[in-house]
Amino acid sequence: MQEIINRLLPIKTERLVIRKTTKKDIDFILKIDKQEDTQKFLGGIKNKTREERLIFLEKKEQGSSLTVYLNDVPIGFFGIKVNLDSAELSYIFDSDYTCKGYCTEVVKEAIDISFNKLKLNKLYAYCKEENIASIKVLEKNGFKENGTKDEFIYYELRKEV
Repeated sequence: MQEIINRLLPIKTERLVIRKTTKKDIDFILKIDKQEDTQKFLGGIKNKTREERLIFLEKKEQGSSLTVYLNDVPIGFFGIKVNLDSAELSYIFDSDYTCKGYCTEVVKEAIDISFNKLKLNKLYAYCKEENIASIKVLEKNGFKENGTKDEFIYYELRKEV
C-alpha cells in the first residue's frame, strides 16, 4: 500500500502540496521540536540532537511520513500507516500555521485517497483529550470518538457503503 501512496506523490490539495519526508526537512523538524504548544500533545521527543533527528528522518524516508508545504514552506508533517483494510492517520503542524484549516484540508484529502484509491474501509487517529484543535479537525471530517487508549482518545471513520 505504501507504494501506491508513493506513486500518488506529490499530492496537491487546494492550497497545499504533500511530499515524502526527507532529510532536507531536518531544520523544520528541529523547529517543531522547540514548540512547547505543539510538543505538549506529543511528549517524549523534545531536546533531541540534530544527529538523533537525522536518524529519525532517515527511518521516515523509508516509511509513511509526509511533509506538508504551503508555497514551498514546510508547515506540517502527516502520516498514513496502512494495515490491511484500515489506516492510522497522524499529523503535527507548525504552531504558526494552526487554526487556518490546513490540517482539515490534509485529513480531507487523506480520507478521499484512503477510501477511493486505496479502497480501505476504516481510518483511525488518536489525540489527547486537551487537544481541542485536533478533535475539531477529526470531527469536521466525520470521525467519531470510539474509546480511549492510555491518555489518548481513539477516533475512527468508517467508509460509507
